[in-house]
Amino acid sequence: MKYKRRISGRLLGLVTAGLALGLMPFSNVAKAADEMVLGLTMAFSGIYATMNKTTEVAVDIAVAEINAAGGINGKKLRVVKFDTASDPKQAVAAVRKFSRDDKALGVIGPFSSSEARVAFAAGEREGIVQIPNASSAPKLADKFSYAYRLTESEFIQFDRLIKTLKKRNAVKDSVAILYGTDDVVSKAVGLYIMKPILTKEKVNITGPIGFATKAFDLAPQVSQLKGKNIDYVGLAGITPVAIRVVKEMRRQGIKAPIIGGQIWADPEIVEKMGKDGDDAVFTTSFYYDLNEKTRNFTKKFVAGAKKKGIVKPFPHHVDAAAYDIVYVFKKAMEVAKITGDPSKLKEERTAIRDVLGKNQYDLISGKVCFDKNGDAQLPGYILTMKNKQWKLLETHAPLPCS
Repeated sequence: MKYKRRISGRLLGLVTAGLALGLMPFSNVAKAADEMVLGLTMAFSGIYATMNKTTEVAVDIAVAEINAAGGINGKKLRVVKFDTASDPKQAVAAVRKFSRDDKALGVIGPFSSSEARVAFAAGEREGIVQIPNASSAPKLADKFSYAYRLTESEFIQFDRLIKTLKKRNAVKDSVAILYGTDDVVSKAVGLYIMKPILTKEKVNITGPIGFATKAFDLAPQVSQLKGKNIDYVGLAGITPVAIRVVKEMRRQGIKAPIIGGQIWADPEIVEKMGKDGDDAVFTTSFYYDLNEKTRNFTKKFVAGAKKKGIVKPFPHHVDAAAYDIVYVFKKAMEVAKITGDPSKLKEERTAIRDVLGKNQYDLISGKVCFDKNGDAQLPGYILTMKNKQWKLLETHAPLPCS
């Protein structure tokens, strides 16, 4: 009897342990089913870190607001994050991790066009939607059914800028073009956006003049502008590069103001360009002082960035886009009646994809829809800088979605 009791006790222990182990996966599934998961692809280091370092702040604000208001379809929203260090290969690794390990329903990101160019193909194979907040090179999402972008084309935005300058009779002689030869985005903007738009609008061009963005000395390239009758210098380069070029221009006594698209329309220029950036004209899809909604987001954003030790006077338009993307996913999940049930993951990812392009979204960027190529149609705000302030020159309404 004693032997039987010992066996029975041992069996009872094994059964109890087995049940406990058996319940562990069930518990995890139950937890997962109580939340909606999104991935966030960021770049805390590398070439895009200056612009991308506060994307997380904007996303966290949106998540906190949504969860405070009851979540999505009665479930809390959770975001898992991945730092790509601005490396396209890591953007591919990120979407695979979100899809396979984190069981995410969608992805905010990747950040840049160079990352999106390869990550979109990986996302298509995984069957998961990705929505970048900065990629603006023309026609990157159109080849993929799971690729959308909450960004406006650099071509459309720079075309709006030139039309605004011509309307104001601000272009009389020529516009010089300076572009980075070793950065895919800078090169594309300089040669395939600025140059054809200026040619189409019958504006005389000085250059284009290429320079290596990683070069220590930009003096030889900038010196080619001396003695020329130039109204503006079209600068195709990300924020840190734009700041360096402007400083070198002023050092050489070249006083022409700079113009540019969205890639350097960054709050960083307020302090780092200072008076050297006065009369610069640029375009963005978000203006922080437009209305009560943009001002409310700006207040939360500045406070959130400060908690992380980052001082910014207002959000970058890529921050606003990241915030808006969370709300785009929220509406798509609500329309598609997403449950977050792990057993329905594949179908629910596809359901999100299928409703994204069929709705309009009321965002801080404005009333937004996606066209047939997966790109958002966004407004254009033409801004100028004077005395460390951004002033609105003109607003261009978004194009209709087709």
